[in-house]
Amino acid sequence: MTTSPRMKVLVVDDNHEILSIFSEIFKDSDLSIFTTDNGQSAILEMRNEEYDIAFIDVYMPNMNGLATLKELKKINPDLIAVMISGYKNESMLEEALKIGADEYLFKPLDIQSIMSTVVKCAKKMGIDEHLEIIQ
Repeated sequence: MTTSPRMKVLVVDDNHEILSIFSEIFKDSDLSIFTTDNGQSAILEMRNEEYDIAFIDVYMPNMNGLATLKELKKINPDLIAVMISGYKNESMLEEALKIGADEYLFKPLDIQSIMSTVVKCAKKMGIDEHLEIIQ
């Protein structure tokens, strides 16, 4: 019996409710989740651990999501980045895509959109389609 690869997901959002949602959704899955509420902490974590996907809030105090994305991409250019925002700001979206974002989700987030985005990212990475996201 072969096991599915364990994807590592980094979630960066200053809203602790969002962090809890991600942790709860994937607690019994094949994913390893690390959550943090700021960009500086995400950068430190990325220097110590390799992540496959990062969900990054665009609007955060001190260091916004675009600055965080730039730094994370310097550390791991292959990182799949999904930007999260409560605002539909076209210029911000274009800038995020230029920097290297792969996907964009708008708040309020729902479980289905989070899960389908992770599946889409896993397929981009070439990970087996049988990846068990929710057991």
